[in-house]
Amino acid sequence: MKLLGTPGSPYARKVRIVLAEKRISYEYVIDRPSSPETQVPQFNPLGKIPVLVCDDDRAVYDSVVIVEYLEGLVAEPRLIPAAFSDRIEVKRWEALGDGIADATVAISHDLREPEAQRKPAPWYERQRQKIQRGLAVMERDLGDREFCHGAGFSLADIAAGFALAYLDQVLKDVDWRRDFPQLKKLAARLATRESFAATAPAV
Repeated sequence: MKLLGTPGSPYARKVRIVLAEKRISYEYVIDRPSSPETQVPQFNPLGKIPVLVCDDDRAVYDSVVIVEYLEGLVAEPRLIPAAFSDRIEVKRWEALGDGIADATVAISHDLREPEAQRKPAPWYERQRQKIQRGLAVMERDLGDREFCHGAGFSLADIAAGFALAYLDQVLKDVDWRRDFPQLKKLAARLATRESFAATAPAV
């Protein structure tokens, strides 16, 4: 199978972490949807990454659906609990991570525009508030535990970890470690995990 994505995509990294945890072999294809030569629309009509192209050429998208697919494809290690209430909690963590990444992507993309074409200051403040509120809930729910949910590593930890790392990557002025000490500890632990270290973008 192939994964279409870019090194700058936080959602592609989320999928790559899951692939690494599951020990699933795949070909990582760097494909920017903005490129004239992109293959992405052939597999995802929305023209977005990441896209997982299976061996039978069936395409799976977006990152939430790809993660569900991989969880069903390889049972162990389990990253999404089978029990309904635990499953919903882990998926809620995923929604928080994706939401923080969404706001971060929005800011990052707008900052690339010429200054005269950028969004007004209140728009930036709304995006930053989304990030802060999401981080505050993560910090509260993590508490002093080692893992984001339950007694072991799960998609919840991946969701928090990839979002925090992406903040570091593109919004260096957001000093989240100062305000969220438990997330700081979590990020430090995750950075040493093989799946996170192997998928870290080049500095």
